[in-house]
Amino acid sequence: MSQAAPAGKRAGYSRRVRALLFSTAWLVILVTGSTARSADPGSTPLHAERITPARLEALRVPGPDSDAGVGDWALGNGTLCAAISDADHEGHLGLYGGTLIDLGRCGSGADQWSSLQPLYDLSPDWQLPVTSIQAESDDDAARIVVVAEDAVLRATTTFSVGVEPRGELRVRHRVERIGEGDRLFAVGSVTLLSGAQLRPFSLSLEDPESSRGFVHPEVDTGSIPSLLSAVIPVDAHVLVGGDRIEPGLAYGIRIGGAWRERPEREPEPVPTLTVTGADFALHAALAAPPWLGSDHRAGLLELAQMPFMDVDPGEALVFEQVVWLGERADVASVSDALFADGPRVSGQVDDPRARIHVDRPSGAPLTEVRPEADGHFAFRLAEAGPVVLRAVAPGGRAKRIEVEVPAEGVRVEPIELGTPARLRLPREWMRIALRGEGDTPDPLVGDDLLGLMSGERPLLAGPAASVVSLAGVPSDPTEVVLPPGRYRALATRGPEYTVSIEPFELAAGGSHTLRLEPPVRAAETPGWLATELHLHSAESFDSSFPMPDQLRAFAAQGVEWVVATEHDRVVDPAPVIAALGLGGRMVGVPGVEVTTTVGAGEAPYTIGHENVFPWPPEPGAYRGGAPPAEGQRLRDLAHRVRSRDSAGPSPLLQLNHARANDGRTQEDLYFLSHLGVVGEPYEPWRPLSEEPNRVLLEPDPEHGLRDLDFDAMELLNGTERGRYPMLRADWVSLLLQGERITATANSDSHDARETPGLPRTYVRVDGTGADTEGVVAALRAGRAYGTSGPLLDATLGEAGIGDTFVGSAGTLAIHVQAAPWVPVDELRVLVNGERVHVEALQGGGRFEVPLTFERDAFVTVEVEGAPRGLYALIHPGLLPLAFSNPIWVDADGDGAWTAPGLPRTLPWAIQQVR
Repeated sequence: MSQAAPAGKRAGYSRRVRALLFSTAWLVILVTGSTARSADPGSTPLHAERITPARLEALRVPGPDSDAGVGDWALGNGTLCAAISDADHEGHLGLYGGTLIDLGRCGSGADQWSSLQPLYDLSPDWQLPVTSIQAESDDDAARIVVVAEDAVLRATTTFSVGVEPRGELRVRHRVERIGEGDRLFAVGSVTLLSGAQLRPFSLSLEDPESSRGFVHPEVDTGSIPSLLSAVIPVDAHVLVGGDRIEPGLAYGIRIGGAWRERPEREPEPVPTLTVTGADFALHAALAAPPWLGSDHRAGLLELAQMPFMDVDPGEALVFEQVVWLGERADVASVSDALFADGPRVSGQVDDPRARIHVDRPSGAPLTEVRPEADGHFAFRLAEAGPVVLRAVAPGGRAKRIEVEVPAEGVRVEPIELGTPARLRLPREWMRIALRGEGDTPDPLVGDDLLGLMSGERPLLAGPAASVVSLAGVPSDPTEVVLPPGRYRALATRGPEYTVSIEPFELAAGGSHTLRLEPPVRAAETPGWLATELHLHSAESFDSSFPMPDQLRAFAAQGVEWVVATEHDRVVDPAPVIAALGLGGRMVGVPGVEVTTTVGAGEAPYTIGHENVFPWPPEPGAYRGGAPPAEGQRLRDLAHRVRSRDSAGPSPLLQLNHARANDGRTQEDLYFLSHLGVVGEPYEPWRPLSEEPNRVLLEPDPEHGLRDLDFDAMELLNGTERGRYPMLRADWVSLLLQGERITATANSDSHDARETPGLPRTYVRVDGTGADTEGVVAALRAGRAYGTSGPLLDATLGEAGIGDTFVGSAGTLAIHVQAAPWVPVDELRVLVNGERVHVEALQGGGRFEVPLTFERDAFVTVEVEGAPRGLYALIHPGLLPLAFSNPIWVDADGDGAWTAPGLPRTLPWAIQQVR
């Protein structure tokens, strides 16, 4: 067979071709009349139709992961409601739509589904443009039929629901070869679980001893041996929803069948396989029966033959999946449907927060159940026989019970876990870090008790952490449950405040009331606003941390202005802030993190991740109006951002975490590590006019913008402090060459374990306060500094950070402040990236540094300390560091700032990384 790459698989196909394909798709839709043919809503709950403005609220699937908007496709039967994206709506892993994006119980507000993405040859690189979408329904079923094709393959995916069973969705993939091209050796789909937002439980129905439950192998998706080792003989996955997201739910997904269709022959069964990782669950079918081995389930022998398999022209591979819903955030609400005829086990536990894990005597997991509010629980098993119940509850309490289950079922004796040890919390706003003393380990608060593992690595739920955040509002928690032991509570309010400490001891069944003094202000920051420009919550596909809890955590850290930057979803945090009662202390701004993952089109290495704000939600739009960016260059995103017609300030475009810690060059997150187009990293020691940097200067022939036309870039991102020297060198290199880009610092917090609001960006607002337009203007002008602890201000004459000083000489006045627990060891002054003054510090103070300038320049200041003492204990992984944006120097007084250019002798900031 010819090895010519199919059009959809060729990484470099042009935007013009993509536009033509999309135009063709719309033409097909119009010609074939792919409008809904739904039954009368009054006669049956079945529906399959395209979402219109008039039907949006009736058809959308609400919940923290709800994406569908007008133009997408709705499917349901009154119990299960789903949404399929329209043809030109890109997905988390795809250039095109036609994928399952929302799924939940109709009207429940519990959608936590991210994506079901088709895979050809088990790779997201082979993308088929969608050419048509049809809605169909009759008395028995409703269907959405998606057709996607390129020159080689035609894939028809049918999503269907019936009158019964009401909680079940069937997905049928039929992939036919229609032309010569690459070998097709497997077809499947991947369900996105990024950051273990959904908690996967692997279950083998044929061989229960092979079930993995919540314990999965560590998978390196870039390693074939690692992937092969993760192929496990399971039939079904249960994806348990977030423990703190109500109403709870779980999803079940299993392979319904797989076969090969050949002209004038009976269908041939083909082997299937499953792989589960921390971020995905993959189900697939091989293209043909193996020459050796099983035609039912793929193991190493069958996989070794896979590269030699293919589908000939006129032949097709059919792969079916069944997805169904559970009514609680546990395994049993899904597995009970599989074991509907099996024996029922019921009982009661004295703490409804407990989780009941059910295993075979060998330890192979069978199911897991979440008790009702009164402690009652029930589940079904596949068959009678001995099982082990493991009840685990907050505070380290656990009990193991052996039960012989007869065919008619059984009610077990009440499970008594005993009174937990309770810690009563203060009613003030603060973030309390809980640390174990002596032999007592750090406690874990908010754990979902599922025991999810990837290899030897625990995959904790979003709310699980050794901290408690209090915003000083009525909805704050009043107590937490801890194991007995000796502890220290360390209360903070962010870097402007002191730390309050209280040691305490808890006995089994005992209690203690924290009497922490509220931390007091240790530094005054008039005119500076504490901001967070990069945060996530359960509204993102890779977080299960509810937005109210995340905002509570930022309020506990004294953050005053937050931007919600969910991945590819626009969410306004302001209503949640108001509902929490924080409207007087915190301003919330809608934004979005544009998240590209598919190397294709004009960006074969993606454009990484970028924040855009403010970006108000667009009512009724797909993903709230998040800007599409797959297959486009960064300059195209910049053009889209600048061209948006909306009230309010012009949005700011921020380049996020643009370098990898370990030198990786082609991972999609790190734009400056691959530049989107060339696959090579930016070299800050070379001029922009030289390769590979030159690509950043290329103007678009139509709108004229360049890949360099972003407004800001992160220098500090969470605990990834190893990126800072490289990103600082990139930034200094760009400044020297005339690119005036604001540097920022952000926490990029996704869960309770990541410190909210550290690092953070302080913005100089003077008399404008937290007004969004004024804050965005100040950021764009560079009137800001980033910090993960030290507080900083600097003036050169009358010019502050972000302003322009006129003259050839002046005195730089620096004010360093640090709370007693924040280490500061060194002050550095840089002119054009060159160190001109270094001074040892023992705490804060005021410093003056005389400077002279022969030509126009820029001045920046850094303060750094070594992490130690209370700082390291409270914020492990962070580096106490602050950096300023430039004070610009117009040395010749001509009223214009002239870039110094990249000197032959590289400045210190760049030499550090060469």
